[in-house]
Amino acid sequence: MSDEPVILQIGSERHSGWQEVRIRLSLEQIADEYALTLSERWSEPQGKRPLSPDVPCTLSVGGELLLTGHLEDVRLGYSAYQHTVVASGRSKAGDLIDCSGRERRLDGLTLAQIAQTLAQPYGIEVLDTLGAARPFRSFVLEDGQPIAEAIERAAQLRGARVVSDAQGRLLIVHAVQREVRTPLILGKNIRQAAATFSNRDRFNHYLVEGQTPGDNQWHGLDASSPSGSALDPRVRRPRSTLLLCDIPADSRDCTARAELEARMRWAKGRTVSYSLSGWMHEQGIWRPGDLVQVQDGYLGLNERLLVSEVQLLDGPQGRHTELRVAPVAAFEPVPIAPLATAGTNNEARSWGW
Repeated sequence: MSDEPVILQIGSERHSGWQEVRIRLSLEQIADEYALTLSERWSEPQGKRPLSPDVPCTLSVGGELLLTGHLEDVRLGYSAYQHTVVASGRSKAGDLIDCSGRERRLDGLTLAQIAQTLAQPYGIEVLDTLGAARPFRSFVLEDGQPIAEAIERAAQLRGARVVSDAQGRLLIVHAVQREVRTPLILGKNIRQAAATFSNRDRFNHYLVEGQTPGDNQWHGLDASSPSGSALDPRVRRPRSTLLLCDIPADSRDCTARAELEARMRWAKGRTVSYSLSGWMHEQGIWRPGDLVQVQDGYLGLNERLLVSEVQLLDGPQGRHTELRVAPVAAFEPVPIAPLATAGTNNEARSWGW
């Protein structure tokens, strides 16, 4: 299946034969994206390839659907003898990134209900895999606020993430979606690796403050001065930061936001990328949310890590995958464990993993 063609389907038309492919799927963006390139000689003196932007499409490989969205950009380069076509676009949720609306109150709704209300006009379905049933006491879509930004703000206060699935739906998730049986082993299927370790944007104490409009049942300090905090025990220097909620939030919301902020900054400060031949593992194409055993002797890693981003690439160097991995706790709502104590033989700790 590694040699199966990439199919861009627009209505009944199937476009394949792409010479360069870049497909980016991520837990850290609400919409996935792709770019496909084809260069060829004219079959006729005035031949042309019938591609135009702003049309619905799907992207698949060997019958496995990768993305449902739109063809957004078509770039042409041509001469009297040949032409180049670059077709690119995003999943359906790209519209939520670009579009904004008028001020609208969405009080008393759950995260899934807010997301569905805001996404429905764009023909996007929402699936809540977490069952986040606690409603927001107060929630406002502000004038001119991008729809995706409003949904993501609500998700942050519930410690959740919102991503696109292959069918173009929005999924409310934490992270892990599939356990992969194929391990990543340096010197075997890992052909190249890179890592960056940084604490520049990390803190050992996160304080989040918010404010919720009061009513007859909800008043006093709980309404006027809600706050929540989280610790990252792996940051040993006394570093703290204060974040202000830009939407109404109670103390429980502030705590969830602080914990999510600590995990997100941990993940961004621990970037480990692996390059693999091909796009496949034993169970299918690599995807964000895959949980995989990593054996990396150089970093001293021998543990299960989460795939947070996948780039499926094809071109002059052949078909290969770029994976970005992170500790599961960087995405799942569990406390960040302290660094192992001195004397451990786990080499990964010396890198500040």
